[in-house]
Order: sequence, then C-alpha cells, then structure tokens
Amino acid sequence: MIRPDLTTLRIVLAVYNLGNISKAAEREHIAPSAISKRIHALEAEIGTELFYRSIRGVSATPAGEVLVRHAVAIINNIDQMAAELGAFTSGIKGQVRIHAHTSAVFQFLPDQLSQFIVMYPDVRIVLREETSSDVIESVIDGFADIGILPSHMDIPPFLDVLAYRHDRLVAVIPVDHPLSRRRAVDFNELRDSNFIGMETGSSLQMLVARAAEQSGFMLKVCIEVMSFESAKAMVRAGFGVAVLPEIVVNESEIGGVARRVDISNDWAIRKHVICVKDKERLTASVALMMRHLLAPTALPTAAHGR
Repeated sequence: MIRPDLTTLRIVLAVYNLGNISKAAEREHIAPSAISKRIHALEAEIGTELFYRSIRGVSATPAGEVLVRHAVAIINNIDQMAAELGAFTSGIKGQVRIHAHTSAVFQFLPDQLSQFIVMYPDVRIVLREETSSDVIESVIDGFADIGILPSHMDIPPFLDVLAYRHDRLVAVIPVDHPLSRRRAVDFNELRDSNFIGMETGSSLQMLVARAAEQSGFMLKVCIEVMSFESAKAMVRAGFGVAVLPEIVVNESEIGGVARRVDISNDWAIRKHVICVKDKERLTASVALMMRHLLAPTALPTAAHGR
C-alpha cells in the first residue's frame, strides 16, 4: 500500500508547479538532492516514474498527473481540517454548558448570552436552570462547564470560584400589612408575618431562612412556590410576604394590592459567583465565555420594570 507522507506530497506539488527541482528546493527550503531522493523513493514505492527529466526541467508523467490530482485534494482537506480545528482551538466554535440558579437566569444571563451569540455564532450554548445545590453537583460531576450561584452556598474548596454579579433583595408586602407604608424595614420586623417561600432547596429560600434564624425566629411559610411570578401572585392575593430580587418586582404589577419595601440588612445585597472545576484547564470556548461573563458591565436596572 502506498503511504506517501504530507511533506513528500507538498514537495511533489512544488516540483510539479515550478517544473524545476532547484526552484522547488529553494521555495521549500530543502536541498535539491533531498528532493530528488524523496521523489526517487516515492517512484520506487509506486513502481513507476512520476516525472520526465530533461535539461530544461521536469514535467509530470501520466502517473505523476494522477498523484498530483490526489495530492491537491489531500492537502486541501488537511488544510481545511486544520482551519476548522483551529476554530475550536481559538474558541470561535464549540460548546459551553452553563448551569445557573433562577435569579441569574432571570437577571443576568439573557442579555449577556445574547451578546455572546452575536460575537460567536458558532459556539453552542446549553443553559440549564437548576437549584444552587444542583448547580454545584453539575459542575463537580462534569455536566456543566460553568456554574452560577449565590456566594452564600457551601461551595467545595476544590472548585475555583470567581466573583460575578450582585443584586438586591426586597420584601413584597400586601398593602394591608402594617409595614407596607415603610420605605425600608429590618428583617426582624417581619418576624410575625406569613411568608411565601420559594421551592425547597432554592438558594433564595435558604438565605431567607438563615437570616430569620440569625434574627431569632423561624419563618412561617404558608405557601411554597417555584417561580417569582407565582410568589408575586400569592402576595397580590394577600397570603403573605415574599422576599424577591428587586429587578423582578414591577410596581405596575403589584400597585394597589402590594408594595415593595427595601430590606436594610446587609445580607439583602446578595453576591453571585461563577464556579468551575479548574479555571486553568478550560476549553477555548468556555474560556471565551468566562471572559465575557466576567467583563465589567452595568448592573441590572432595579425597581420599576422588567
């Protein structure tokens, strides 16, 4: 079986195109004798001459024409393969798997990912919304390249953690609640209220429950919901108080039946982080995404619109 190497094929093409071994040697930065030796070895392997030799130069035999035709196809394919693989190496092609908790999916990622897609349309983004505990497990198990979650979660020390964004938590209070007219409250002042809780395992619910415990009381959760929209609906219906990210509270949605009241406690400024298995061993596409997510940007507009 004939197995010419790529260097020999490139030399054959140079000789064919230039019609002269010395000129081919000069272009390929190799001695003319080395070119002659490679061609003779290939001819011996094939069992026929590839070039007619004369004092004026060389020209391809019929066998040489066949070899050249295939060599061009092979080298073009190799060059195309290198170009396409180079795209993956540079990160402009590939896949990024992001697992994030609900607040990040709602607040930060829509704009950031839409910008990234414009810049890198050939990078496939797989985004999955999970509880923060599941985000950590997904990163550990290799199902996620990037995890996004609040910093108050217990993140294993063997994961790399980088500061990402922050948001503000507010209380959404029924209009007939005694504190609904206040601009801000200490969380302890809500101790006697019924609460609309997020689903069990939610990092937001864990943070609120921990804050209540540190203030010396237990949350009285009357309803547990799975979405911010459901929480607001329950507040509008008068069932209790919800603690939600400020950006999801649209005054026009709750006006007349509920009000947004700031929480003065430090924990109400919630920090979010990105975690990865090893920030030094990211694929090119994941590294591009990390740089994009961590680039300085304006914080989400709070308060009065979605």
